[in-house]
Amino acid sequence: LTIELSRYQDFQVIASQSTVQMKGSPLDPREIGRSLGVHFLLTGSVRENAKTLKISVHLMQTSSGEQVWAENYKTDRTARDLIAVQEEIAGGVIGVIADQYGVISRTMCLEARKTSPEDLRVYDAVLRFYHYELKMEAEAFGQALAALQQAVETDPEYGLAWSMLGHLHADNHALGFCRIESSLEKALDYARKGTALAPHSQFAWDALSLVYFHLGEKELFLQHIEKTLSLNPNAPYFTGVAGWLMIFFGIWERGLSLLRKGMRLNPYHPGWFHAATFLYHYCRGEYETAHREALKLNYPGLYWDPLLRAAALAQMGKRREAGAAADELLKLEPRFPARGRQLVNHYVKVPRLTEMLLDGLRKAGLEVESK
Repeated sequence: LTIELSRYQDFQVIASQSTVQMKGSPLDPREIGRSLGVHFLLTGSVRENAKTLKISVHLMQTSSGEQVWAENYKTDRTARDLIAVQEEIAGGVIGVIADQYGVISRTMCLEARKTSPEDLRVYDAVLRFYHYELKMEAEAFGQALAALQQAVETDPEYGLAWSMLGHLHADNHALGFCRIESSLEKALDYARKGTALAPHSQFAWDALSLVYFHLGEKELFLQHIEKTLSLNPNAPYFTGVAGWLMIFFGIWERGLSLLRKGMRLNPYHPGWFHAATFLYHYCRGEYETAHREALKLNYPGLYWDPLLRAAALAQMGKRREAGAAADELLKLEPRFPARGRQLVNHYVKVPRLTEMLLDGLRKAGLEVESK
């Protein structure tokens, strides 16, 4: 567990040897937190009987002493390869608690939101970014942008903050949260600065990969996404994002394999992961399955949510429901009839799939521009 945790650059991990003297003592998370200077405490136990092993794992927040997550694992005591079992459990635990969408990040995001942006410490700006990624809304985008701009003014050598600024500007290019001149050019500058300052940061290489994706530079995108994966092949978020972006580029088999691996490693994966599985099924004409995937997005403030539902419902012949979803889309993006193709192509890099989506939207009653 300690080895796997240390692969996540966001965390400083106290080795288990430092807590050996506490074994067998009454457990007071708040006291241990003060003693070791840690925000979270990961504890567990192994119990056995004649046939099975039961492993219990608990994550506690030391400031409050509260348990924020727990899980039990059972395995056959006679299993021939207990090392493989150990690695599987460790990967599962770390994926759930340490991933970008894991328990620790979500818990600390709530703490950061209690502080006004002007008072944020540099690292709290990072948590503002994580909160934006959970919400994908204009207000959260603005808060993260302001906090990160302040962070790089405070600490110009903080590579992760520059990379996050690059990611935000790339998202703004595609989703239009606010008016920023030359958003994609700035995204490239910031993301490159992030990798220069933090060359071992998986997030930094992921942000640069995202910019090359939006630039349509397929070879550079693939080159940088492989670098991202090499830094931690089992990080659920970055594995899932790599697959997600590949699917939008039409790299179906490997993209789907990576995406499903990321979703399996962390059940708390972001809802927008399902946009890629939607595209996979929609492209194959499996519209009912695609619609079920669209329902899992759950981003009511993002126009892609009703867009996918409208296209699938129309292809299923459910014109009334499709029309209602199209109305939702127009409320979120009133200029869609004139800009629909451009907005879809910000993400979809497969011309045939673009035409299929626009065909569904036209059947839903939207007058979308032709080529």
